[in-house]
Amino acid sequence: MKPILFCILSLLTLKAGLAQVDLTVGSINASPGSRILVPVLISQGQDITAIQFVLSYDPAVLSVPEQEAVLPGDSLVDHTVGSSSEEALVRAVIFSGSLTELKAGPGSLIMVVFQVASDAPAGGSTLIDALEIQASDTDGQAIPVSGIAGEVTLNEEANSPQDGENQLVFPQIANGTFGGGHFQVTLIFVNRTDIASSGRIRLFKSDGTALSVSLIDASFGSIFEFTVPANGSVFLQTDGSGALAAGYAVLDATVPLGGTLLFSLVDPAGNVVTEAGVGGSPIGERFSIPILTAAGSDTGIAFANITSSVVEVTLILRDEAGVELERSMLELLPGEHLPRFATELFEELAAGELFQGAVEMIGSGPISAVALKQHGILLTTFPVLRPVL
Repeated sequence: MKPILFCILSLLTLKAGLAQVDLTVGSINASPGSRILVPVLISQGQDITAIQFVLSYDPAVLSVPEQEAVLPGDSLVDHTVGSSSEEALVRAVIFSGSLTELKAGPGSLIMVVFQVASDAPAGGSTLIDALEIQASDTDGQAIPVSGIAGEVTLNEEANSPQDGENQLVFPQIANGTFGGGHFQVTLIFVNRTDIASSGRIRLFKSDGTALSVSLIDASFGSIFEFTVPANGSVFLQTDGSGALAAGYAVLDATVPLGGTLLFSLVDPAGNVVTEAGVGGSPIGERFSIPILTAAGSDTGIAFANITSSVVEVTLILRDEAGVELERSMLELLPGEHLPRFATELFEELAAGELFQGAVEMIGSGPISAVALKQHGILLTTFPVLRPVL
């Protein structure tokens, strides 16, 4: 690894009154001789503007490649990542010149590439410890952070994704036939790293039970596993057969993947009438979605609760000036998917007149959501926006 300046945080005064923050090294499966990507996760990034730590590992089992092997995680905003390595240690420092806080809530700080020794004994395991952790806020006060070690378990088989690891959620899918043709779905996954990834996509009905579909390669089921080559991509496409059903999809992978879901409406003659692409949506407790309704068109919002708890969602309709016009409430059962048109959620929009604004969503727990504008047979997707804190 190229030598770089390793920045040192100054001695800090402990900031009182803050909840303990955990810095967790991800636990994964690996085969001897493979190259793996290990995430370093933080349980709560809010209030933290800078953090540094050391990862300690067994050099008889793991090593760090010569090239740059530390990648930024999704909790960073305008932060800089500095790193250096020596045998058995990786040092990392994350800081913001503008004193910007990390994203609120859980997320990843960095991803570290490790090489597993080819002679490492299968069936064993090795720890990666997080040590010498220092974190500070905008005032230079220390924030208490505890380290939790990760475990690399050595198996003869290639890496298999674990639930919640490098996860993407697609809150709306539709597949199957109806009077005017059929819907089919194309799932596109792109590997943005130099490491091959194993992946698994799970499909669910609106009630949280398994949604089984047929792919164009004749595969059938509700769970499909695949491998994405380094810097490669994978396309999975349903054939649109079976009764029309809606629900959601959850992707887990061994490295971070980019993902897009493509809806296709196909007429009885086999012609594609309209298509719309939807990216994986973030999981969180607070979002905003643009809303545009008019005569003959509406905006639909699909919610997915992938947790094991009931989540109550407060929906606030705001006009272009940000003025609150109306509120409504939804309850999502564990594993439930719930699609609703904006005109169903708010009396203000029921008349179907022109409206431009946004809906703010506040959940009692984490949810995923996406919006689709429908005008006749045409579909357009709207992004889900996280609040700027």
